[in-house]
Amino acid sequence: MNKTKWSREASDLTALVKEIIAYWKSIAERNFKAAHPFSDPNEFEQRWPEALDNFFLAETVRTAKLLRSSSTEGRYN
Repeated sequence: MNKTKWSREASDLTALVKEIIAYWKSIAERNFKAAHPFSDPNEFEQRWPEALDNFFLAETVRTAKLLRSSSTEGRYN
């Protein structure tokens, strides 16, 4: 296995995950500010880890459903 290639792929994947998390954070922050317009800006940062957990949970469920539906397609081939 070529370690250089693996490192590049791993760093690309890490960058992609960070980009997705930044996108989720922007959505969560926008929704939080809309729901709590007069809140302290630090309050969102304190609640962000819980919101991130919820995003990960939602994505896990979505992915599991996709995998479950696709696994039956080729089961008898």
